[in-house]
Parts: sequence; structure tokens; C-alpha cells
Amino acid sequence: MQELIKQFLLGASVVASVSAIATNAAFAVSLTGATLGGNAPHLRYNSNSQYTYTDSSASLSTILTGNSSSPTGNIELFSNSEQSPISPSSNLPPSPSNLLSAFTTFYNFLGYNEFTSLSGQIGDKDITLSSLTAVDWFGAAAVTKARQDIANALSPTNGLTLSARINALNLAINPLYNSPNLATNWFQEALGTYGLSSSQSDFNMFLLAGGFQRFSDPNISYVNQDGNGLLRIGLAGHYDAAALLKLPSNPNHPIQASELVKVIYNNQPAQYLYGFTATQSGLHNNEAFGNSGSSYNGNSDHSGNYELTLQGEAPASIPEPSIVLGLMSLGGIFVAKQKLHKS
Repeated sequence: MQELIKQFLLGASVVASVSAIATNAAFAVSLTGATLGGNAPHLRYNSNSQYTYTDSSASLSTILTGNSSSPTGNIELFSNSEQSPISPSSNLPPSPSNLLSAFTTFYNFLGYNEFTSLSGQIGDKDITLSSLTAVDWFGAAAVTKARQDIANALSPTNGLTLSARINALNLAINPLYNSPNLATNWFQEALGTYGLSSSQSDFNMFLLAGGFQRFSDPNISYVNQDGNGLLRIGLAGHYDAAALLKLPSNPNHPIQASELVKVIYNNQPAQYLYGFTATQSGLHNNEAFGNSGSSYNGNSDHSGNYELTLQGEAPASIPEPSIVLGLMSLGGIFVAKQKLHKS
């Protein structure tokens, strides 16, 4: 009888263990077969326990293995987003002395159609994550019209005075502040999240300071999926993004906004994901340490983790090796009981 009780308790223990494993671990999947596409540059960031650092030799399978608790490295798509000639040399609002230059830079961004994409499979479904272009932000027709009107206003042969030229340039970009487009919806939501209203002048100032370029280059840390099919995409960013939104910073109340990522999942229409809530990643871009890790000099590019979600299809459940071993143990217990009963 004592031997039978032992066998029963052992069997119950194994059943409980197998059940816990099946519930918590068997259905989590990550991105596989990761490849890069597009012609825009990218940067690979590896990480240690303190900071991230560029590492062109890092494999995608290594730097994309994180989660919200430990984001690890990341890959920055469209890494030239803040470089000339498509972005201003300074992220400060344009001044009267460089206003024409700011319009020229924005004109260049409107005509820049290159992007970087990260593709792979998650739960046996194809997924592609991409950086954004001006067409994503404003729409193709609006980009074509604005680019043409800016070119006409900047033309040295149009005989316009400086004042008239600036007026014509403003008229060229004003229609981009248009509620149906992604740029306006995102800009209003970003400010509205913190109780601020937006205006045409706020939008134009942000636009001419290169704001949309700076939010077009997502740093992807991980792509995971749980057993219910929910996709979790981690983006590395600023824990406090106030400066990027041209807003005053308050250390006690950080203003948070992720970059945007364009996602095509299972050949469905593209979706644009972004978020306004970050957790501290525990990491900082080593540029914030003078590239040496010796001393931290402020809020850095990878200090926040923004976890974005998208409902996908539940992946097929594949038993973990530990579950298979557990089932084998149950089989052994059943045989032992049979032998005990016969004896």
C-alpha cells in the first residue's frame, strides 16, 4: 500500500509539472528566418549589462532575442534618417537665417523613397517590419503636390521677394496638416496624450525641424508571440522623448513617444504601430557614455522600451521537450502501477 501511495504522489507531481509547462512555455514563439531588405542603411546594436553599442557583425538571431524584461540589442532601420541631405543638421526649430535651408531639406525628404525592412516568420506566418517614408506619413498625392509647390517657391527664376517666397513655402506645406493622414493623426495624439493641443504652426515647426524623419527609424529589439496569437514588438527609444517632440522636459513626468514601425503581417494590409508608454530598459546607447561606458551624460536613445502589440493568429502548439519527457515519465509510472497490481 505504501508503494502504491508513493507512485500516486509521484504521478500527481509529474502531471502538475507538465500542466504548468504546457500552460506557460509551450506556445511562446519568436521571429525566425530574419532577413533585411530595402536600400536604406541600417545599424546593428549589440548589448552588455549596461549599454548598447554598434556591432556590424552581430547576428540578427542574437540581437532580437529579448523581451520586455530584458530587451538586449536592437536593429535600427533607416539609420540615415537624421543625416543630410534629408534631415536638418540641428533638431532645433528653424530660424529666419536657415528657413530656406529647412524647406530644401524637407523637400529632399519628400523625394526620398528608400526604406529598410526586417522580414521573417512568426508562428508560421510571414511578417515584415519597415521604416517609414514621407508617403507613409502624408500620402502619395500630398507628397507629389507639396514637393512640386516647394520647388516652385524655391526657384530663383520666379522673381519672388524673400517675404513672398516664405509665404509661398508655407502655403506649400500647410495642406500636410490634414486629419486623414498618419502625420496629423499621430502628431495630435502625441500631444493630446499629455493634455496639449496641436496647431498648424506647431505642426509646421516640428516638420521643418526634421521631426517626422526622427520618428521614421524604429529600433527593433524583439518580435515575440504568445499562445493567444498576440504579437509583441519591442522598440528601443528614449525613456523621455520630450526633446524629440520639441517640448520641455520634466524628470518627474517623462514625456514618452516611440518611433513608428510599419508592419505587414500574414500578407494583410500594412499597419502603423506606435506607443506612448515606455518601461526602463536598463540600457543606454554608449554614445551617452562618450563611447566608453565610463560616465553617463543624460537621457539616451535606448533607455526606454516601448512594447507594441498586434493581434495575430495563434501559433500551432508544439510540445516542449520537457513536456515529452514528462509524458514519458507518466507512461513509466503507469507500467509500474500495472506491475504492482499484478504482484
